[in-house]
Amino acid sequence: MTHYIFDMDGTLFQTNAVLSHALEEVFQELRQTGRWEGETPVALYQQIMGVSLPEV
Repeated sequence: MTHYIFDMDGTLFQTNAVLSHALEEVFQELRQTGRWEGETPVALYQQIMGVSLPEV
């Protein structure tokens, strides 16, 4: 059984500290499977960190 923890507000983890690394890994996988082209949009994700869902 696999479990996932989603910590969207940074309560459990310092999201900013792991965001770039995690995004690079995910988007690399997407590029390898042909589901994404181009650079990893790290700056875009950094802009929406801490923003409420309706604003995003």
